[in-house]
Amino acid sequence: MALLFTNRTTNGTSAATDWHGGEGTFFAHGTFDGGTVVLEASFDNGFTWINVGPDATFPAPGAGNFRVGLCKLRASLSGATSPDVTAGI
Repeated sequence: MALLFTNRTTNGTSAATDWHGGEGTFFAHGTFDGGTVVLEASFDNGFTWINVGPDATFPAPGAGNFRVGLCKLRASLSGATSPDVTAGI
């Protein structure tokens, strides 16, 4: 398990982490306060980021499985007013 956010209190993105490719589980919990947490992947070494998909997008606490190839992953929190969110893979 790798934490991408730990008690994040502002909108924004986590640092990128290298993903070996294959299946994983993305989770997020805490106070979302109107925000949405999304798992994003970059296949061009961090230049372009895309959403991994609906199973890795949470407007409330949740967990979902994903499958992507070799890439970088990060979490993104947006639309929150006063969040306190932890997210990881």
